[in-house]
Amino acid sequence: MALFLTAMMLSGCSSSKKQPADTPVATAPDTADPAAASNTPDVTKPDVTPEVTDTPASADAPDITDAPASTDAPDITDASDITDPESNGVITVGTDAATISEAIDKAAEGDVVFVPKGIYTETFGIEKNGITVRGEEGTIIDGEGMELNDDNCVAIYIKGKDITVESFEIRNFIIDGPSDVCPIGIQVAKGSSKVTVRNCKVHDHGFNYDYSTDDDNYNAHGIYVSGGVNKQTSDILVEGCELYNLHLGSSESLVFNGNVVGFEAKDNYIHECDNIGIDAIGYEQDEDNENDSARNGRIHGNYVTNICSDPEVNPTYDSMCADGIYVDGGRDIEIYDNFVTHCDIGIEVASEHQGKVTSGINVHDNTLAYNNSWAGICFGGYDPEETGTAKGCTIRNNTVYNTESYCLVIQYACDASNVIEDNILVAQDEGIAYGEEFEELSKGNTVRNNRLTADLAEYGYPENTQITVTNVTVDEEIRSVRIEY
Repeated sequence: MALFLTAMMLSGCSSSKKQPADTPVATAPDTADPAAASNTPDVTKPDVTPEVTDTPASADAPDITDAPASTDAPDITDASDITDPESNGVITVGTDAATISEAIDKAAEGDVVFVPKGIYTETFGIEKNGITVRGEEGTIIDGEGMELNDDNCVAIYIKGKDITVESFEIRNFIIDGPSDVCPIGIQVAKGSSKVTVRNCKVHDHGFNYDYSTDDDNYNAHGIYVSGGVNKQTSDILVEGCELYNLHLGSSESLVFNGNVVGFEAKDNYIHECDNIGIDAIGYEQDEDNENDSARNGRIHGNYVTNICSDPEVNPTYDSMCADGIYVDGGRDIEIYDNFVTHCDIGIEVASEHQGKVTSGINVHDNTLAYNNSWAGICFGGYDPEETGTAKGCTIRNNTVYNTESYCLVIQYACDASNVIEDNILVAQDEGIAYGEEFEELSKGNTVRNNRLTADLAEYGYPENTQITVTNVTVDEEIRSVRIEY
């Protein structure tokens, strides 16, 4: 009897639902419609994430035009969400204030700063509690021609509590050649809490690489949420944002770094970037402090595609090893209902710091396809002599399809508290359904009830089922993988 499995993302669903055994379906919320795919470099893990603490200086009065340049990116702003500029408590740029910064200066707790559509050549900081700064479709912060330096390299800087930033497009914050300056689209500073970044775009951002020098000092971010070892950042939501065409060097598109507690990355669309899509990091600032770890987070409903650190494009790396979604030293994080395709690595759970453990990571109900450079799912540290390991993690009910490299590979992780179960792992052509990199240091995990195109009995895991697949259909438009066997 032929069996079918369809893993997909469906509009309006916020969690996975199991269907009858002969036709299981994994579902997830829809995100922005993708723009047409383009050729993109492959991406690698970051070595360093810069610390940016200074509030960016505001530029002179912005240049506002009625016709912002268009992009091919999908429209992710719902006009019905825009507050009426005529309502009480709204300060409108261009009417009530000459610049965005001036409007923020006038705002009191509970107010909305409304920024009408137009092109603004102004960076700004928000350091007042309880305000919303809201654009609309066509509200653009443009860094073209702007001189970026340590005091002016962040387009939107947020420091405080109960702050919302919505519906801004940020573009052209670019530095030529290597630099100590780190361009950032949106930064949430250490010590902030209850911050929402919603329906924003960051694109065409980062660096123009200089391939004639060996200097690889390149770090840029699309959205950077930072927590200090002794200054906790908490309750952060990044939702419905689009990040694309980012040239990041050693850094990440969307990152929660350090002492960030209670974060959520939801329904974002991240594509065509030359380093990691979404990252939750620990132990970069202080390896000896357990506070220095992103934790208690959820990463769900995101569409991440074409993330690659090809060294021919990104000179800070020597291999294609960029993750769509990566947890490096984080803990107690749920990763679910994501659709990840055409990345070097789809989802990775690891610790880059020797002696440190990534724990409590629950990877479930994700759909992954064509993450062919290294693996669909990669689990454990990449070098037992230099990195940490993973314990108490779960990889459950994911669908992974690859035509090259591994569907699932175990690196430095060897503890029975790690549970790998109920996954569908399908490898065709040059793909490999399952692998272990470090012999005994990759064994001892609990591996059971998986269906895959390999016999796991030879690895010592007889409680799995080898399947023969007759057809696979990947539909990236509706974000589904249908497997017939």
